[in-house]
Amino acid sequence: MAISLTERDDGRRIQVQVGDTIEIRLPENAPAGYRWGVDSLDERLFELTGSSGDYPTATTGSAGEALLRVTVRAPGEGTLRLKYWRSWEGAAGVLKRFTLDVQALPQ
Repeated sequence: MAISLTERDDGRRIQVQVGDTIEIRLPENAPAGYRWGVDSLDERLFELTGSSGDYPTATTGSAGEALLRVTVRAPGEGTLRLKYWRSWEGAAGVLKRFTLDVQALPQ
């Protein structure tokens, strides 16, 4: 099953089952260099299985939307942390974060 989340879900705790896909849609401004990326993810529990963007125009500074897909691999509890940043600026380039606490149940 796919669980769809948005920026309003930042800080939430969710319950999922092994095999579920978590789809997170977040506003993004990739033409200006800002992208969402994984800050930390427990690879025993989660696998990033997709990342894409939707931008109506290619104009610099135009906003769009990022879609990140994470598949639940094993039962357990963990935290998924994303960061919105310019990667070439390192830690100073992080503008905001998205955090999700996940409890993964067996199928």
